[in-house]
Amino acid sequence: MIIANPIYDVTFKTLLDNNRVAKFLIGTILDCKVLSLVPNITEYPAADEETKRISLFRKDFSAVINTKEEGEKRVIIELQKAKNLTDVFRFSRYLGHEYTKTEHPIIAIYILDFNLTVDSPAFMAIPECWDLMTKEKIDGKDKFVQQLTHKAYFIQTQRLKPGFNTRLEKVLAPFEQTNFLGQDKTIKSFLFETDDEDMIEYLRVLQHVAADEKLRKQLEIENYNAIELDGIFGKQIAKIEEQAEQLKEKDARIAELERLLSEKKG
Repeated sequence: MIIANPIYDVTFKTLLDNNRVAKFLIGTILDCKVLSLVPNITEYPAADEETKRISLFRKDFSAVINTKEEGEKRVIIELQKAKNLTDVFRFSRYLGHEYTKTEHPIIAIYILDFNLTVDSPAFMAIPECWDLMTKEKIDGKDKFVQQLTHKAYFIQTQRLKPGFNTRLEKVLAPFEQTNFLGQDKTIKSFLFETDDEDMIEYLRVLQHVAADEKLRKQLEIENYNAIELDGIFGKQIAKIEEQAEQLKEKDARIAELERLLSEKKG
């Protein structure tokens, strides 16, 4: 089948606008049952051919989930997707602002089109309390502490590999960045058959985006904008990285000179 690449905001937004698919995707990543899911805020690229406007994709939900460990509870789910490391810092600033507005625990899901240093395509980070005196883990829970920390789930699309053994592997398989049709990487071939009704609906939405003329046009504009921005900022980033490396080498030379002087004085 032919599907749209879900790493593009136009495609991903269309997926999350389908409540059934959003529940399926989020529930599979969190390994829980999503009982209700109500969108609160959405930020995504306005694919405007004249302004070439691009903004970070972010969508948050008020949700009721049922987990194996804690049972039924109300949470805020922040689902955010980025193609650049600098966007992660925007995530942090946004979440800091959200802590002041909600009394419910926040669960963050980051879908990243670049690699972190963690060598895993999908992993979870859970804040834990530790006694600084005894160095032991504390099992007790405090509402104030829970409001200041959050669970975070990370999906690294560049590390995904073909696999359909588990439910999570099946859900993340369309995000694997391979089998593209054309050079712009907006459309891809996806060879997978399933009788899972949720998965069928999920893939149906991706097929719809690939086939819809208006959505395809928006994908092309988004891809064009990304290329333009990369051309503008790519050289600047490379220059900054080069300068940072030069400063690092300079610091190393200074440290070595200080060591030699110290030895000479001694």
